[in-house]
Amino acid sequence: MKFYTNNSYSQMQACSGGQITPEYPYKLYLDLTQDCNLACKMCRDKVQITGKTMPFNLFCRLVDETAPYVRSYSLFNWGEPLILKDFREYVRYACSKKRADCTVDISTNGMLLTDNMINFLREMEVSVVVSFDGADKNTFENIRRGANFEFVCEKLKALSEAYSNMPLLKSPEIYTSVQKDNQNQLLAIAELAYSLGIKRMGYGLVTAPAEYAAEANDDLRREIEKTAEFIDSHGMLNSLYPTKVGDYLWWGNKYLHKDNFLVDTSCNAPFVSASIAYNGDVYLCCNGGDVTGNVCDKSFKEVWQSAKYNEMREAVNSNSDMPKSCRTCAWFNR
Repeated sequence: MKFYTNNSYSQMQACSGGQITPEYPYKLYLDLTQDCNLACKMCRDKVQITGKTMPFNLFCRLVDETAPYVRSYSLFNWGEPLILKDFREYVRYACSKKRADCTVDISTNGMLLTDNMINFLREMEVSVVVSFDGADKNTFENIRRGANFEFVCEKLKALSEAYSNMPLLKSPEIYTSVQKDNQNQLLAIAELAYSLGIKRMGYGLVTAPAEYAAEANDDLRREIEKTAEFIDSHGMLNSLYPTKVGDYLWWGNKYLHKDNFLVDTSCNAPFVSASIAYNGDVYLCCNGGDVTGNVCDKSFKEVWQSAKYNEMREAVNSNSDMPKSCRTCAWFNR
């Protein structure tokens, strides 16, 4: 029996580096909007369209305060960042203020990517993740309602060409939300991405709504094992993968039953990262939950170091006080 300390969150940390400081997190999500131009079946029932975006002056104030410390800015969380008409101004400001060793990244559904936008993102060295949930038109468009399969494939190829001379960690990535309707296509998605020039792929399990959740069975585990083997053998980076599928944990290049391990399920997300919504509400992590405070009328540091924030940090690893949403968190093998 061995201690099992691998988890999905640690994979994301490896890509951005850095640790917590006494004052600030190393990873900061700035959700410019929670609105989206698509209606993906597993996502949009959780988030309401508001028509609102993070005010530019609030964004600038947050960047000014945190830039000396933050090692990774994600300019998204629940919404599609490219719907902002002045999106470029947000990117330019963040890139002009950040540390030299700080990354800036976005996640997009790809439908608003133009050649001009791709060239801009490459010029600013923004890391781009494109959500990609099917190996064929029918599956892809059934999940990503409102998207066009051929168009997104075309833009993936354009991204791979524009970023061709960038380091692997800054090359374009696809992310697949593994769910009931596509869990038998993961290998085919990896093969398609490779054919389009994509060198990075991440994937995670949809757990809610339950009707769309992936079925954590032997077939899924074998599909993930085959996908990981393909990614490794083709020089791609497996940037994010589920460490726990059902009662099995990833070990080496396959899944083993959890009875072989003493599993560490402790969560460090609230100690090293934070998420700020378009309206200034601050959350412990990118999965939302309860609001810890608001930065519209106070500094981020005041919220980050507040008594309420510390109480909520302690609760995520407390058997008695753990929030319901934390009890089944796939990021930490729960």
